Amino acid sequence: MDAVTWNVTCTYSQHLASKYPTCCVSFSSFYNDTIVPCAKCACGCDHKTCARTERDSKRLMSASGKSAVTGAHPVPVAARGHVNRQSAAPLLQCTTHMCPVRVHWHVKLNYHDYWRAKVTVTNFNYRMNYTGWTLVAQHPNLDNITEVFSFDYKPVVSYGSINDTALFYGMKFFNDQLMEAGPYGNVQSEVLMRKDDTTFTFRQGWAFPRKIYFNGDECLMPPPDSYPYMPNAAPAAVSALSLLSSAVAGVTFLVLLMAA
Repeated sequence: MDAVTWNVTCTYSQHLASKYPTCCVSFSSFYNDTIVPCAKCACGCDHKTCARTERDSKRLMSASGKSAVTGAHPVPVAARGHVNRQSAAPLLQCTTHMCPVRVHWHVKLNYHDYWRAKVTVTNFNYRMNYTGWTLVAQHPNLDNITEVFSFDYKPVVSYGSINDTALFYGMKFFNDQLMEAGPYGNVQSEVLMRKDDTTFTFRQGWAFPRKIYFNGDECLMPPPDSYPYMPNAAPAAVSALSLLSSAVAGVTFLVLLMAA
């Protein structure tokens, strides 16, 4: 009897794995004082227990009989990343977005031939460490990275010759572990990119990423009309209002002139 063989293809679906996103993105820039936060309830606010302070988190975890990261007993820092996700229900820091992870992209500096962005990943889960975390960003200028200061980096050629995607991850024994929520629950790096004269601009939110993924899950981005804009480039709604005001003023002036 001939042996029977078959192939099995497994596909991960973020939408089936979780009803809500598991991370969100916020923006800021040197040319505008506006800080664009993660959207309210970006990762869902229903039936989530949260702690307002680290003291509250310890009290809640003591009441539930669970340690900060795993099960019922504290574990050494080096081992805290190995978490049984099924047994450790998230305990989040109270935020407006209620996401376990936030990625903040800050447009930091502008040089003659280069520009610099700062990326900060913050963990808001008191019961979860992320060992061997990864961050993927999509932006047209990521094909011209000159230096990444505190993360390791690999380019990802996603569409033939188009190289607009970068994979960032922590440096071994330095920041490859994103600690649980608290004073050490963040990792950050700066990225220096060479300008492409044919595409580079700070207008219309161009300097911000198109998509962000943390540990393979797509993060919820802010709405495009909320991006920080250049001081001399007002949003469309403001510009339209200014045009309307000018038109009304012009009509009023003509009416008064005819009446005179």
